[in-house]
Amino acid sequence: MIGLQEVEHVGILEDLADTTQLSPFAYQAVLLEGTDSRGIDVGYLVRGDVQILDVKQFPAPEELTSRPPLLLKVGVKLESGTRTLYLLNNHFLSMSGGELATAPRRVAQAAWNAGLVEQILAEDPNAQIIVMGDLNSYYISAPNDTLRDPGLVHVFDDLKPEERYTYIYQGIAQVLDHMLVNENLAPAISRVDILHVNSDFPLQLPGDTSVMHKSDHDPVVITLDF
Repeated sequence: MIGLQEVEHVGILEDLADTTQLSPFAYQAVLLEGTDSRGIDVGYLVRGDVQILDVKQFPAPEELTSRPPLLLKVGVKLESGTRTLYLLNNHFLSMSGGELATAPRRVAQAAWNAGLVEQILAEDPNAQIIVMGDLNSYYISAPNDTLRDPGLVHVFDDLKPEERYTYIYQGIAQVLDHMLVNENLAPAISRVDILHVNSDFPLQLPGDTSVMHKSDHDPVVITLDF
């Protein structure tokens, strides 16, 4: 499963799924339109051998976010049986209005996610959950502390501090992109990788067709071993 942010429309995901690299895996595009003024949303690409069980958007009250958390519930077939996973994909408010001025909104967005996690667990106490996305928050920050409150574990906790960055701004390495998992899922994490294919490279020159610096954020990858 691949979670993406700042997606213009579902057709973009469908085009990605049709590329030479991905088409053999029959990826399924998942996106529900939000109300962002720039027309960007969160979405998923789900490999064809993974069953999509539910897709649900969670608009928050009082226009807390124009990019509501997008729940993806999937069934993954394993030799031991089918494993059900819940993913909550997010794109929190940016810091463009000033870090301190915008922080309360991100904390509230994190609290909304924490409430959704508790709601899922109330319905399914054995649920295995991932909260993910561009949270526009640092590794040590109030929004991440808010997400830890219901027992979520940050997948970067066991990485060396110098490895914890997904974005470089004015020469300073920062973490803006995160994955947190609940305690039911944490023991299954066998590997965590931040693919520094963007932040470690300069802007591309015209005509450059390499995969480096296609974005200003680095992808985060976790491997689960059941």
